[in-house]
Amino acid sequence: MVSFRDEKTGLPLETFDLWEEKLGVHTYTAASVYAGLISASKFAEVVGDWENMNKWKDTANQIKEAMKKFLFDNDRGVFFKYVNLDDGKITNVDKTVESSTLGIVTFQVFDINDPMVESTVKVVEEKLWVKNVGGLARYENDFYQKIGDYKDIPGNPWIITTMWLAQYYAKKNKDRAIQLLDWARKHAVSGLLPEQLNPFDGSPLSVTPLLWSHAEYLKTYIMLK
Repeated sequence: MVSFRDEKTGLPLETFDLWEEKLGVHTYTAASVYAGLISASKFAEVVGDWENMNKWKDTANQIKEAMKKFLFDNDRGVFFKYVNLDDGKITNVDKTVESSTLGIVTFQVFDINDPMVESTVKVVEEKLWVKNVGGLARYENDFYQKIGDYKDIPGNPWIITTMWLAQYYAKKNKDRAIQLLDWARKHAVSGLLPEQLNPFDGSPLSVTPLLWSHAEYLKTYIMLK
């Protein structure tokens, strides 16, 4: 993770995103690499490996600074879905509002009260909340498992993405976080959480149960406890 980076920006090199769809330098990926290096640095400290402790911590902070410089859209107040790089220069920016940019919260890259965090969450919730049945879509115009006419619907609500939002509120507004947990529980099928929901009637779509949905639910529950 230290070496697999663009030399000029300090960001991780291009990879496919967590949805296995797009190739680029993703906010979510950069956030997860930051968290991995911070965790590695803490392990190194425990065993007295001071050299690697400092190297990994310094690299993590370089990625954090690069995220602020290259991945945050100051005009809209939200992190980009991803950018493409060529020789240290940004050649393309994907401005699609994307739920996985909440990785800045999940991986504790920035302080929960940082204006970049607050504005990103606000934009994500405004653009991706599915008004019909509740829940957060993955990203704008997500047509995966699409059914019917999606006018005014950003995509199907996912348990995973909604729990990411709940994890933000677990640190800011516990009542709201509990509401989102209750929403997920309401849409369980015999106690099993699906991957996503029908945006018209809230019925389960795709895989049921999905381990990832359960993992994010439990993580949120533990955070509240």
